[in-house]
Amino acid sequence: MRKSIYFILPCFFFCLPLAAQTSPAAEGPNISIWLGFSVSTFNSDYGCGSNSPFSCWNHQLIGISPYADTSAFLFGRIGAEGEARFMRWNGPNDMTMDSYLGGPRVRIWNHKKLLVSGKFLLGSARFNVATFGAGDYFAFAPGGSLDYRIARRVSTRLDYEYQIWPGFPDSGLTPNGLSFGVSYAVF
Repeated sequence: MRKSIYFILPCFFFCLPLAAQTSPAAEGPNISIWLGFSVSTFNSDYGCGSNSPFSCWNHQLIGISPYADTSAFLFGRIGAEGEARFMRWNGPNDMTMDSYLGGPRVRIWNHKKLLVSGKFLLGSARFNVATFGAGDYFAFAPGGSLDYRIARRVSTRLDYEYQIWPGFPDSGLTPNGLSFGVSYAVF
C-alpha cells in the first residue's frame, strides 16, 4: 500500500501543471486578398442597335479597371470583390463611363490552377457625353470570371460583366464587355 502511495502521489503532482495549460486559440478561415489591374472593352449600349460586347465598334469603349477580391471565406464558396472601371477611350462625342461596384463573388468550380466564379456587384455609375451631359446612376452587374494561377501569388483573369443602369433615361442602359487582367496576392 505504501509503495502505491509513493507512486500515485508524485504522478498526481506532476499532472497538475498539465491541467493548467490552455487550449490553442481557435483559428479563423484563411483569407487571402488579391489586388489586380485589367484592361476592359465595353459596348456602351448608348446609340447602338445591338447589345453584344463586340458588335458596336463605333461605340466600343476601352478603359482600365483596378480591382480587389478575397478568397472564399463564407461557407467555403463566397468571397467579396470590389472594382472601379474607368472607360475613357475610343468613345464617340467624348463619351466616358465610370463605375464603382462591389459585392459577393461565388466560387463555382476550382480545379488545380483554374478558378471559375460568378459575381453580383452593386454601386454607382457615371455617364458623360457631350450631346447628353453627365449623370450619376445606380448600377448592378452580374458577371463571371475565369482565373488562372500562373504562380503562387500571381493570377491572370478573363472577366465578363453585364451592367444594368435602371435609372438611366429612356428605359435604362446596359453596358457590357470583357476585361483581361492580372492580380497579385498581397497576403
